Amino acid sequence: MADAYTRVADAIVPSVYAQYSFEEHVQSLEIYQAGILFSDPAIASKLSMGGRSVDMPGWKDLGNDPSEPVNDDPADSIELKKIGARREVAARNVRAQAWGIPDLTSILAGDDPQKLIVRRQTDYWQRANKLTLLGILKGVLADNIANDAGDLVRVTGASIVDTDIIEAAYLMGDRADKFKTIWMHSKQMKALKLADLIDYVPPSEL
Repeated sequence: MADAYTRVADAIVPSVYAQYSFEEHVQSLEIYQAGILFSDPAIASKLSMGGRSVDMPGWKDLGNDPSEPVNDDPADSIELKKIGARREVAARNVRAQAWGIPDLTSILAGDDPQKLIVRRQTDYWQRANKLTLLGILKGVLADNIANDAGDLVRVTGASIVDTDIIEAAYLMGDRADKFKTIWMHSKQMKALKLADLIDYVPPSEL
């Protein structure tokens, strides 16, 4: 008679889960929100014509040759100078990603992951483009180190101080005051915050 009643072991106890949530990436998208990265209409219009790259020729600036005094001697002519040309190439960077969800997954999970995929694709591609941009910048820095003795690179590590920012800006010489935005790693940002070197100014006061 001990086995004549139904025990818990004889029943199928379903596992009940809360509504599905997702783990959101902690990376911020400040580079887009701040307007540091934007689309160049001139390059975009040329990329729309197809091809793997866009040639962007241009003229170099005038040199720093000293000016010459003027006199009335017809034999004393001013030496003619020339300007040079430069060629830059914008490469087309084509990227792709795909997600696959079998129908059975949605049926057994009780939630449709495709909705999440659709909702999160914009943020995904912003993060993916950010990684691509970082790769491009690493290449620019590597080229400067390899071909120009790193004259535009200042390495500080995580121990950045306010003077490092000034030193880095003045790698551009007289154009140091032309910088309007700085994009830094969270480690450097943390170091500056701990040193109380960050001031927050409301947009209305800019």
